[in-house]
Amino acid sequence: MATSRNLVVLGGGGALGAFQVGGLLALAEAGVVPDALFGCSAGALNAAFLASDPTLQRAQELADWWADSGSRRVLAPGRLSQLRGMASAFASRADALLDERPLRALVSTHVGAHDLSELAVPLTVTTTCLDCGVARHHDRGPLADLLVASCSLPGLFPPVRLPGGHLHVDGGVVCGVPLEAALAHAGPEDVVYVSDCALAPVTGTAGVCAAVPHDGPTTACGLASTSARWVPPVEQRRGALDVVLRAFTVARAVANRAGIEPLLADPRVRVLPHVADAWAAGLLSRVPAGPRDFRSTADLVAAGRASGARWLDHDRSAAER
Repeated sequence: MATSRNLVVLGGGGALGAFQVGGLLALAEAGVVPDALFGCSAGALNAAFLASDPTLQRAQELADWWADSGSRRVLAPGRLSQLRGMASAFASRADALLDERPLRALVSTHVGAHDLSELAVPLTVTTTCLDCGVARHHDRGPLADLLVASCSLPGLFPPVRLPGGHLHVDGGVVCGVPLEAALAHAGPEDVVYVSDCALAPVTGTAGVCAAVPHDGPTTACGLASTSARWVPPVEQRRGALDVVLRAFTVARAVANRAGIEPLLADPRVRVLPHVADAWAAGLLSRVPAGPRDFRSTADLVAAGRASGARWLDHDRSAAER
């Protein structure tokens, strides 16, 4: 008889990666140990951190990593850093506004592996090949290069030239939630846990996820709902760069949703609650205004953990019926 494995898919979402960490804590506390991880952008960072040691203690260290002010400054550079980057980019005709070296140093310090193959748990990192215009799913290769590439929003961070010679950028351009890559590796008895932490989720299902508009009673991914309707927050930040980044978020959601939707019907797939579900269930009072809003990191971790634990109880109860 085939042994069931746990495959964990972690999508990108910037600051909302903290909510995803809460879900990982809930899985760890329930004894769900990942046998393979698939990550993109912020989800790739979370996956790499956990893949080196897939334990509850390591998941807690990951939560502490998100709470650290140094990590937040790297993941969401402030206005002054952006202005300096713009000035430098115009002066040197650079291909990005920000230096990727702080992000690379952050990865090297906290993950401690040189190649994907060195990690304790198999990890697949998704990037977008800028030359080919397609998603690439890497299960081996230079870890720091791959993680930096997976997080490199075009124009904000420079593209990364990977072995093979092609330039790669953020995997979320075409595949922010690498569910298809996970299903390609999954056996018939495996369980595929999916956490999409983007503010505009591509894994939402009408009538199931609070983030997706629908008629009829409001639900929240199996959680008891207290709110009538999810209204996405509005980012208040201004400037040309912010408009470009918001447009990227919208384009990502549209481009990704069509490819993900048919995969959600696969019986092996289990979609963890989204931040909208936690809000609808009364577990989160303030939702970040966008992927660069790091003011609620601790609350996001707590809400992800609580909603994940409730969802697991609901999911297992439903399976037993």
